[in-house]
Amino acid sequence: MHERLRAVLFFLFVGSIAGYFVYKEATRVGTPGVVNIGQMAPDFTIKDQSGHPVKLSDYRGKVVFLNFWATWCVPCVEEAPEMEKLNARMKDRKFQMLTVAIDTDWKPVNQFYVKHGLSVPVFLDPGQQIARGLYKITGVPETFLIDANGHVVKHTFVEHWADPRIVSYIESLIQQQDAKL
Repeated sequence: MHERLRAVLFFLFVGSIAGYFVYKEATRVGTPGVVNIGQMAPDFTIKDQSGHPVKLSDYRGKVVFLNFWATWCVPCVEEAPEMEKLNARMKDRKFQMLTVAIDTDWKPVNQFYVKHGLSVPVFLDPGQQIARGLYKITGVPETFLIDANGHVVKHTFVEHWADPRIVSYIESLIQQQDAKL
């Protein structure tokens, strides 16, 4: 009986130690293979619906709002109108919104845009090479804010993009760039 208890305690102890190290690695700042705050945003080229290629680095000098989403995602539906408002508010500023749908074809994306009255720039990543391959997203929606120098400054999930605090934060990123000029 004592040996069985000793064995159980031993495995609990070893399991606790292993769990601790797994936790430390998973929560470590600067985790390899994951897009971290402060690092350069992975560059990519993606085509719009007409086949015109767009490269993320073409937007250096602007704050980039990079959003990954899907037409079947309920939080994406809720987030879309606020993204539209944010994009309209930032019109004629050093700001670029890029939304990347992980759907497999354009038809549902186009229907989604018509249904929700959207006009923000959209791209399709059907194989998720950018979403999961480069940016290691874990779900949708996920958004990366990238400063004018190409560094990731925020990685977030569902947000209320029309919230004055968020708008103010994005405006401060734009003003920081303007102050450097």
